[in-house]
Formats: sequence, structure tokens, C-alpha cells
Amino acid sequence: MGTDTTIAIERTKTPSTPPTTLEFRDICYQVRHKDGQNKQLLNSVSGAFHSGRLAGILGPSGAGKSTLLNILSGFKTNNVSGDILINGTPIDRRKYRREVSYTPQDICLLGNITVTESLEFAADLKLSPTTTIAQKSAMVVDVLKLLGLSKCAHNPVANISGGEKKRLSIGLELISNPSIMFFDEPTSGLDIIAAMQVVAHLKDLAASGRCVICVIHQPSSSILQMFDDLFVLSEGHCLYRGPLDGLVDTFKACGFECPNYYNRADFALEIASLKHEGNLLQLRERAKQQAIEAVGEKVVPNDGPNCGEKDAMLMPPEVVEDQQNSASSASDRQYLTSEWGQFVTLTRRTMLCTFRDLQLTKMRLLAHLFVGLLIAVVFYDVGNDGSKMLSNASCLFFFLIFVFFANSMPLVMTFPLETSVFVRERMNNWYSLKAYYFSKLVADFPFLILGPSVFLAGAYYLTSQPMELDRIVMLWSICIFTSWIAQMTGLLAGSVLPLELSVFCVPCSVIPMLIFCGFFVRFREMFDFLIPFTYVAYFRYSFEGAMQAIYGFDRANLPCSGDFCYFSKVPKFLDSFDMLENTFVMDVCGLLGWIFVLHVGLYASLAWRLKRTR
Repeated sequence: MGTDTTIAIERTKTPSTPPTTLEFRDICYQVRHKDGQNKQLLNSVSGAFHSGRLAGILGPSGAGKSTLLNILSGFKTNNVSGDILINGTPIDRRKYRREVSYTPQDICLLGNITVTESLEFAADLKLSPTTTIAQKSAMVVDVLKLLGLSKCAHNPVANISGGEKKRLSIGLELISNPSIMFFDEPTSGLDIIAAMQVVAHLKDLAASGRCVICVIHQPSSSILQMFDDLFVLSEGHCLYRGPLDGLVDTFKACGFECPNYYNRADFALEIASLKHEGNLLQLRERAKQQAIEAVGEKVVPNDGPNCGEKDAMLMPPEVVEDQQNSASSASDRQYLTSEWGQFVTLTRRTMLCTFRDLQLTKMRLLAHLFVGLLIAVVFYDVGNDGSKMLSNASCLFFFLIFVFFANSMPLVMTFPLETSVFVRERMNNWYSLKAYYFSKLVADFPFLILGPSVFLAGAYYLTSQPMELDRIVMLWSICIFTSWIAQMTGLLAGSVLPLELSVFCVPCSVIPMLIFCGFFVRFREMFDFLIPFTYVAYFRYSFEGAMQAIYGFDRANLPCSGDFCYFSKVPKFLDSFDMLENTFVMDVCGLLGWIFVLHVGLYASLAWRLKRTR
């Protein structure tokens, strides 16, 4: 750690606080397989982690490490039994989520904002409104110094290294000064130097008075040496819990001899993987006995230089006092920031990310402009000619097809990552589902309007559609509603399905809507049992609404440039598509109904993602 980091750590501290002990007793967790059989992933696991000490959960793949971490952090609550206590008191889950943070193995961050902006938005979302802008800025600077991120403070998150992303994910949770911090394999995917830097920062956080617990997988000897305590798991059972220095002696007492100069982590993993002969049951019983003996014991503070003092290098004393007062005055509230404040901050962040996203903004607008001109060239001057009315119907249909896919597919490509960020932040108690949901809708709304408007600006005039304000507004509104449905379809697919599947499913889901819209096959030519499906196809309302906008409401017959025009009268042309005149309002109501259903579906899908995570 450099001088700047040391200063950041020591500069400001909270008043002395009692040490925190996270204790868990008889934690059991089981899942049901597809064959109907229950599998026990954790079997009466007990233990304790103390503030001021860096603790690691070690074990082979499938031992239950991440499952235990998810349970202790409050992420996973279904099918869980057992007790979790803070300083001997059972946790209140509502308040507990405010006191802990969880950083998953796969880091999901918004890549279009800078490191500093990420921390500033985190401060706006997680801190009390009484915290001033100057105080928040000072806290962000301190986090940057503490985690060694000052040199990349103004770089977009997408352009920083893996180790810097790991440290940034730590900093985002550090903003709220949590007393307990969980990390799932914080060194995965990093080289040895970057991994040591990350663990060194975790060590400093623990030494400052926090309870820091992380899952580790095959750590090197140098990295393992930084840990104070180990919790070894094997097939859902605890084999060892206690100080790192006691690991070898405990295993030796049960018949497991560690060779000289051998990595203790590798030795423990080999035992947990049943690759050494010895009394494994004795190890399990010894760990259980230690847990029983530890119940009721008084927590002894660590002898480290910062024991009992929860460092708030980010929080000056007056800010800490404001936070404590806010928490005490609103202890029944889940968030320090109001839902309106969350909504405003999330809207600003989403709009900033969208404006900086090349694919989602510039390419999207350029595509609307280019395709609009292309369609205008292909269907040039077809809108005011009675001999080209079928071609003009095809032109209107292509208007709608392009508007739909141009506004759904970009979101299908980008929203899955944003959903992963939402799940991580929501589970870490940053904001409510309601605030995120409405902020997403409001932030995307300008682009929902802008794209179709740019598209129609040139295409409408060059295809010689009627230059009447009411018809322009009607066709524009139909394109906006179609774009709205497309946007919601993309968001819904991106929130429920993985990227590879959503890219396939969205186009496939549109096919039935196109078949039953009345353009390819007339309604009177369908089987009777298929007719009801035409009333649930949103493209029917889009196409019919577009045709009504151009040809409905008693439009005069069009001039005929050819020798003979079959559709010499506009009502006859509408009748050929099985359309009645002046049904525009019904078409708009049909589109609004679909928009409402998709909004409800998106909210339900986000809530389902959160529930599935638990």
C-alpha cells in the first residue's frame, strides 16, 4: 500500500464501536433435482466470523462455498434452515441488508460511465440525502485512493483491467461503509500480482474493523498467508474452522500429515476432495464440537492496530453522524434515499449510459435515417397514385416492420448485462424494484420517440403520403406505439432469457403476429378457428391503424396514372383487406392494451429474477 492509501485509511475514523461477530448455527440447505430427489448441499454448518479478521471459505467445487456465502449475505433465503446472528442477536433481515454488502464472482458493471461516475452514482443512491455534495466528493476521492484507482478515475469502466474492475466493485459497496462484506472468489480470472493486490485491499478493510469474508479457490501460498481465519468445507460439511495457523495441526491430529513446504491450501483441498487417508469423520466432529463450545463465548477483539475501530476513510465524522441519525430516525425504512431520489439518480445514470452507447444511440439513429431513405427510394411517389395502392400498403407494412426490429433487437443485445447489474445492486439494497423499473421506462422514452420520428421525417414525404397534419400525426402515433411494443418486447426478452436465446426468440415470437395481421392472408381466407388469433396480434392493430391513417376517414379517391385502376375507390381498397373504415381508435386501444400487458410482464420478470436469485 502506498503513502496515499495509508493516508486515506488513517485520515478519518468513526468513533470506537464494539466488534462485530457474524455467527451462524446449523445452516442447512437442500435443492430438489429434476428426478424429484432432494440433495442436501449444506448439512448443519456452524461457525463464526469476527471483525478485524480476514476470513476465507475454502473447499473443492461443489462443496457448498458459494451457497453458504449467499445464505450468510441474505441473498438466498428459500429452502434454508438455521440461525444467523449478529453479536449473539438473531438478524432482522430488513436491517441486515443495510449492514452487509455482497460482491459476486462475475462482476457486472456499467461500462459506459467512468470509474469516478460509478462511485458518484453509488454515493447518491446509498447515502442519506443529508450528505452534501462536497462530502460525497471527498468520500469518492478517498475510495479511489484506498483501492488504487486514482490513475484510472476518469477512464470508462469498459476500458479498465480485470483487477481494477474487481477493486471498483469493492469500492461501490464500500461507499455505504458496511460492517460486513462478502466476496465470492474475488481473485478469479486475475494474474498473481493483481490477485495479491485485491486480497491486500481486503486485508486492509478487515484490519480497519470490518468483518470480511470471501470464498477463495486454490490460492497461492503468498495469498493464503494474508488470511487470518479459514473455514474449510467438504460435501456440505465443515472440516475446519479457526485461525490459519492452526490448520495443519488440526489435520495432523486427525491423521492427515501435511508434507514440508507444501501449500496449505492445496493440502486442505486435497483432504476435502477425499484424496488423503485419514479420519475425515473425526475432522467433521471436531469442527462441530468447536461450534458447540463457541456458543455463548464472548468475542475477544483482534489485537490488530485498528481493532474495534471501523474505518470510514470515506466518511468524515459529521457524515457518519448524519448517517446514524438518518438510520435511527427511519429504522423501519429499507433505504436511506427516498424512492423519488432513487428514481432521479437512476434515470440520470441510464440516460448517460445510453447517450454514450454507440450501438444503442448513434447506430440506432443512423439506421433509422438510412433505412427511411432506402424505403423512400424504393417506394418513391407511390402514396398518391391509385394504380400503386398495393405497393403503398407494402410500404406502410415495411415502415412497421423496420420500426419494430430497429427498436427491439438493440435492447435484446444490451439489456441482459444491465439486468445482471440491476440484480447485484438490488440485492445489495441500493434501490427498490419500483424505482429502477420506472427510471428505465422514462430514460428510454426519448429514444422511443426520436427513432421513429427520424425515420418518418424523410420516408413519409418522399413516398408521397398525404400531407395532412391529422394523417401525419396518426401514422406517427402508430409508429410510436409499435416502437413502444418493440422496446418492451426487447426488455422483456432481455430480462428473462440469456442473450443467445433471446436473439432467437424475439424474431420467432413476431412471426405469428405477422401471419395474423391481415397483410399476407386476408381474414376471410382463414379457418374460422384461427380468427380469434387475429385479435391478439399486435401487428394487426399496427397495420390496420397505419392503413386507417392513410386511407381512412373519408379520403378522396386517388388519381390513376395507369390505363385502369382496380381500386379506384378508397373504401374498396380497405375492404380488400377486410378492414372497416374509421376503426383507428380501436386499433390504438389494441396497441395500448399490448403495451400495458408488456409493462406488467416486464415488472413481473424483474421481480421473478430477484426471487430466483434468492
